Amino acid sequence: MSLTNEDKQVLTQLHLDKCRACLADGEQLMKIESISAAANRFYYAVFHAIHAIFVANGIQSKSHHGTNAQFHQHFIKTGIIDPKFGHFIAVMENMREKADYDVIYDVSREDLEALKPLAYELLQKIEELLKV
Repeated sequence: MSLTNEDKQVLTQLHLDKCRACLADGEQLMKIESISAAANRFYYAVFHAIHAIFVANGIQSKSHHGTNAQFHQHFIKTGIIDPKFGHFIAVMENMREKADYDVIYDVSREDLEALKPLAYELLQKIEELLKV
């Protein structure tokens, strides 16, 4: 199914809205010291920001790994987005998976605090590219 330009704009905005909501959720979870849950929300903020630019550019992905691979191929390798975000996304996905599924691993506040600014920076860069 192909999307009209209007559909793409609406879906792109919905992803950006979801991204911002996830960022806000992550901030609130950090305030109550629920760091693993906050890591999950920050990861999904990044995930939705990436999907916003995917929709706008007609790129599809069916998995988290596929999302990272497509983002790398279309935006990192081409120089559109700084390569530091390729590594950042991989680290965030790994952190989220461990936080969600590994009963031994706990995300540290320090680790998440170090990564959190990059989530906001990536959203800002994607918004600039989308001109929103």
